[in-house]
Amino acid sequence: MIHRAKGPVCVLLVAAFAFSAVGYAASAEEVPDSWNILVYLQADNNLNDLTQTDLDELMAVGSSDEVNVLVFMDKLDDYAYLYYIEPRGMVLLDYEYNGVEVNTGDPVVFEKFVTYAEDNYPAEHTLIFFWDHGGPTAGVGLDDTTPEGVSDWLTHHELIAALDGHTVDVLAMDECSIGQIEVMYEYSMGLDTQYVVASESSIGYRGFPYDWILERLVTYPNMTAYDLSLVCVQEFQELFMTTPYKTEILTTQSVIDLKMVVPLACALTNLTDLLKADIPAYKSIIKYAQAQSIMPWSSRSLGRIDLPTLVECIGSKAPAGSEVRRAAEEFMKLYEKTVPAMGVTKNSDKYGYQGMGILFPQSASFLTVAYAGMWETYPTFDFPDNGWLQFLEAYWGVDLI
Repeated sequence: MIHRAKGPVCVLLVAAFAFSAVGYAASAEEVPDSWNILVYLQADNNLNDLTQTDLDELMAVGSSDEVNVLVFMDKLDDYAYLYYIEPRGMVLLDYEYNGVEVNTGDPVVFEKFVTYAEDNYPAEHTLIFFWDHGGPTAGVGLDDTTPEGVSDWLTHHELIAALDGHTVDVLAMDECSIGQIEVMYEYSMGLDTQYVVASESSIGYRGFPYDWILERLVTYPNMTAYDLSLVCVQEFQELFMTTPYKTEILTTQSVIDLKMVVPLACALTNLTDLLKADIPAYKSIIKYAQAQSIMPWSSRSLGRIDLPTLVECIGSKAPAGSEVRRAAEEFMKLYEKTVPAMGVTKNSDKYGYQGMGILFPQSASFLTVAYAGMWETYPTFDFPDNGWLQFLEAYWGVDLI
């Protein structure tokens, strides 16, 4: 497949788009299309200026007979609108939030977008792109100019609640630092979703190459959920291998199988239970493994490390034949099934990225002083109570709560 150079591929056509008040909606009796691609574009913040390039990419391919592309967009100093994306154009749909200042951090606003797409564009499969800032504890999107006059995140728990009763094949995160085991554990317990495409690190300003992804899907609309997840990672990697890049030369995207996350968490608990039982014997090994697992580009300041590198290093330094080494090896076997694919950019493979992060700051004081706001949110996640929080407490010899 020959890829086009990235850039504002439709910029000369933007001013000429004709917008209709009502878009086409399929009746429930019609044969479902193969895929709905929903883009929740939260640009009511300092990312606003990046929206047009991605809209151009979406319109470079657009919808087809078997693929529907819908974008719900709220930009800075503008109202919200819902569009059906066609090749080389956008159709304004008849939607209750058009021309309204909404809070895209409100789960009700997000859920109505998903419901509208399901009701009006029945499809066999659904992928949802989240476009915005992201955070391992904060959520998947930030709206800075809400009707309430305050900034508001669409939190991970709000996302889960909003998708209750909805089946979504793939969630693809065009934002930073969502690929953490704490987040994936919540999703695996609360969502009817199999795959998440997410980065454990910060990502660059270019995000997903929507045109390349859509081009492949429109050409092969019978893709499985795994196939499309893999395409998102492959095309992201190819884009970020090319200039211009800045610090985004160090970034990743991973395919995460949510059905494997709970078994993986159990394997990690087994390992940490063994380590807690004899912290003095393993403390130097843990310290070495943590140092080997630190990721560049803001992950250190967030207290995030690469989880599989941590476990791999502990296993390699543990005595041969020990229970700790066997537990680490079992974890890594499960990890290969949990993260079946990962795309790394030009230098990322030199810095310990293996596809999924976890909270392991440099010290206990980091949690209690340096980043207390994040720490207040962390205990609201279920994963830490599986033994990870107790492991950190044993390692540092403190009570964190």
